[in-house]
Amino acid sequence: QTRRCKFSSAVLHLSLPRRASLLSMSCHNVTTWWKPPLYSAVQALLGPFMKASGSTPIDYRDGVDRKAFIVSFCGSGTGHLTQALTVVKLLEKQGMRLAGIVTDTDATKRMLDEMVAPLGVEVLTLPAITLVDGQTGMVPLPLVFWNIVKVKRELFEREAEIGEFLSRCRPGLILSFWLLPLAYFMMSHTLPKMVKVLHIAPQFAHRSLVVRDLKEPIVVITKSTMDFMSEMFAKSGQCVPIASNVLECACLPPILEVPVAVQSWSERLILCYFLVQSDAHRLERIIHKHPMAGVQFECFTAQKLDNPKDCFGERELSIKSHQKQRKKFQELFDKCTGIIVSSGNETIWEAVCRGVPVLTIPTNQHGEQLLNAAAHSRNFPALVRARDRLEIDDIRWLCSYQPTTQAHETSSSLRKRCTALFSEVDSSITAVFHYSTL
Repeated sequence: QTRRCKFSSAVLHLSLPRRASLLSMSCHNVTTWWKPPLYSAVQALLGPFMKASGSTPIDYRDGVDRKAFIVSFCGSGTGHLTQALTVVKLLEKQGMRLAGIVTDTDATKRMLDEMVAPLGVEVLTLPAITLVDGQTGMVPLPLVFWNIVKVKRELFEREAEIGEFLSRCRPGLILSFWLLPLAYFMMSHTLPKMVKVLHIAPQFAHRSLVVRDLKEPIVVITKSTMDFMSEMFAKSGQCVPIASNVLECACLPPILEVPVAVQSWSERLILCYFLVQSDAHRLERIIHKHPMAGVQFECFTAQKLDNPKDCFGERELSIKSHQKQRKKFQELFDKCTGIIVSSGNETIWEAVCRGVPVLTIPTNQHGEQLLNAAAHSRNFPALVRARDRLEIDDIRWLCSYQPTTQAHETSSSLRKRCTALFSEVDSSITAVFHYSTL
């Protein structure tokens, strides 16, 4: 009681702004108390599932080829693959040789045929820890844990096959773009000392986020899971985040081939990509109810949308639907005047570089996309609008968008940062990929 009285007396002697600040801090602590325990609980739950035992050496029978490298990428979406392909071109210009590709079963056959097969190298496909279903959205947590158990078992059964692949490729450098199964394999296996491993991903940038600042439980759970995964990657090599803005730690700018800036706004073309079908169906219903004269909508999903049915029977789609394919998407991207997209990274970065507005809709209960959406709208307020769900007012904003001075400056700044990756002048960035410096 005496301590409370002394505390109250001390507070009363504070200035009004100081009292308000103290009260605000107290309220913040009260409303965020649950976040650190939830974060820690997820880490504790994941520990037993992802524990690796032993350290089996991988033997390169013919020795390490210092000019050879392999790239690995997570197959869900195309972002990690496009980053990997861009790095392949960068390293090949420096005289290195691509010896192999590693991916997972989330990579579609079309993706592999269109973008990987032309590289003409051996491809190793590992089992995927599937987190998103293309039809229904996020996979329930118990199924995720069951997927982890199955992946661990398959990696153990295929230990010799994976080791033989590495022995044939003889890479002196392994670049990993968020491929968790490979990171788990390398946790329990020892590579030759001359082999360098570099893990590169935008997800590493989320480690700098403060847990108490996160809003929703699913976002706290995602942050904890991604931090746990980052620690797994760090056990086998250096982790380098990709970020559109400069971080306190060493980081890379977005790894992409900078597109040509938008030249004309006279013909409106809205390019759409959704991770799950339900978001595309909602867009189609909105455009059917509110037709946009003079605006063309091109929508990509895992599977082409079927014609909808109503009380009058089957009707034509109000938007043009496509099965996901990189070549067609890129052709339309070079003409588009606006983007509606699930909250990944690469397409948004490319759109900002091009100077076109983005309406980003995180997949329902997809914690990583919620983090991405918040970051993009904060970093690019003149060009990116993040929403929980599609609404007609936001679509109208996109279709009638007129660029501002702030938008031009934002686009120019990101273009400059991305272009620096390929500049011989910026040795601090180029050196990250230069093998002799690793």
